[in-house]
Amino acid sequence: MSRIVRRLLSSLLLLWAVFTLTFLLTRFAPGNPFSAGRHLPPDVMANLLKTYHLDRPLWEQYLLTLGQTLFGNWGTSYKATGIPVSEIISQTLPVSLTLGVLAFVASILLGLTAGLLIGIGPPWISRLLRYGTTLLVGLPSFLLAAVLIDVVGLHAGLLPVALWEGWQSAVLPVLALSIAPAGYLARIFATSMEETLESPFYRTSLANGIVSSRRLIFHLILPSMNAVLALVGPLAAAFLTGSFVVETVFAIPGMGRVFVLSVMNRDYPLIMGTTIVYTVFLTVAILVGDLLQEGVDPRVRSL
Repeated sequence: MSRIVRRLLSSLLLLWAVFTLTFLLTRFAPGNPFSAGRHLPPDVMANLLKTYHLDRPLWEQYLLTLGQTLFGNWGTSYKATGIPVSEIISQTLPVSLTLGVLAFVASILLGLTAGLLIGIGPPWISRLLRYGTTLLVGLPSFLLAAVLIDVVGLHAGLLPVALWEGWQSAVLPVLALSIAPAGYLARIFATSMEETLESPFYRTSLANGIVSSRRLIFHLILPSMNAVLALVGPLAAAFLTGSFVVETVFAIPGMGRVFVLSVMNRDYPLIMGTTIVYTVFLTVAILVGDLLQEGVDPRVRSL
């Protein structure tokens, strides 16, 4: 229990640090949200700054924003005038969550299957997948997205290449987001299995004549899963926070695309709201991943 309490306290400290850093970075950038590309009369500019409390000293702005954030109130968007940031997030977050969950599940299934074939599959399949996963690990998601759009979408006309309308629209973004992590998981899982195959634990199961199916599941696959579970938290967080580019390329109305646009528009409330939400999901995903790893391997608790 004390370990969980310490982790929760460290997560709260991380949230505060992210909030402070985000606030300072947005305020110290040259200019203000209303000066980019526009030449407003001085009285209009002064009125806008007063309306959004940007004319106050920096420490007052910090305390005011911190107080609002503690109660989940990020104010209204500067660009989408009159629309609360919480409403924008509530509309776009489910899309990003759906995309992230689908990509996470796809990467786990593809990665474990490929890793299993690398570890105990026929030599030619193992060799082919080793080379293939090595190439996929370094493949940027935006490059894969562009290739999928051109080959599968535009030339073959098999799937839609933009928006979020039905399951067909999700196929290409999910593939673009999950292929590279699946390759990385496959290599990690295969390496872990190779170590397990050489371990006394597995050799003892061979010597005792344990049924092959039981030996495969309980003495090879499950002991090798510890290395994969160590990546579950960071991987889940990466899918949510790493969908910015994919959502932008496929014009998906998710929170990642909103975050990119908010940074370009210097929309302070929207930047803060999306950053805090992403940080919360990041910390929760990592915490859950650590707890899963401890549940599978009690030795981790003593580290």
